[in-house]
Amino acid sequence: MYPGDEGANFVSSNAYSLVQSYFEESWITKGIMYDGESVGFAMYGFDKENERYELCRLMVDYRYQGKGIGKKVIPLIISEMVDCFNCQKIFLSTGSENKKAVSLYESFNFFKTGEIQENELVFCLEVSI
Repeated sequence: MYPGDEGANFVSSNAYSLVQSYFEESWITKGIMYDGESVGFAMYGFDKENERYELCRLMVDYRYQGKGIGKKVIPLIISEMVDCFNCQKIFLSTGSENKKAVSLYESFNFFKTGEIQENELVFCLEVSI
């Protein structure tokens, strides 16, 4: 799976994420399936450094982008995070130039916190439990 040349600028590789989740046990990794094909990857959990729950990776293979997969997956991830962690806030970050991701996240009521983390805008979703 590959996010495309543009997407590769915004997300760590799946291999790196899998290694990170092995050594940092607070992260959960999930494959994203579409019509029986593996088309994406997500990683979420508790960020010990920032002491908050984060959706830290979301990647859809470039061949499957624009099919609404992200819109279908984000609510599932949010629901799973709330069920697993009973979290009231979910954070994520992306580059300001990643307009598609910014629009997608804002459509789910993630809002900009004003924080910059590793040159990325930080967003937060306040979850009503």
